[in-house]
Amino acid sequence: MSDSETLVSGFGRELIRETVTMALYIGLSLLAVLVAIPKPEEESSTNLALTVALTALGLVVAHQIAFRVSTRLVSRGALPGEDVKLLLGQIAGGLAVVVIATVPLLIWGPDALIAVEVLLVALVAVVGYVAARSVPVSRLRAILYMAGVVLAVAVVLWLKLLVGH
Repeated sequence: MSDSETLVSGFGRELIRETVTMALYIGLSLLAVLVAIPKPEEESSTNLALTVALTALGLVVAHQIAFRVSTRLVSRGALPGEDVKLLLGQIAGGLAVVVIATVPLLIWGPDALIAVEVLLVALVAVVGYVAARSVPVSRLRAILYMAGVVLAVAVVLWLKLLVGH
């Protein structure tokens, strides 16, 4: 296989991309929400986990609606089978983030909120590193790329903090 060829091609490539994109999108969106809200002091672990889970699920549902409408727009009202599979991949990616974000809160309560934020940044960092390593680059270059991705995330979060909500 030449350097220009991908390991996965065709529909499989698209499905993986959509699944990972959804996980990253939900993770980053949820992270932006978590850093912008005041830290809960009196909230029970169940209430906080439920709030985080419902917020993430709401984002997944909103994206599903947008994807369905835009797909029907370009498919003359149809929702082709391959697009249904993409939707299922997106749901899987989104649900993975729901689990990552809520399980620590259920186990350790509100004290785990910072750990959840770190896990969400780590998700982006790991995907960034793996993406960089998918090309023949050194570990150092992959780490530098990952650091650039994390820095971009930090800038987005900083801007969100400036807005205050």
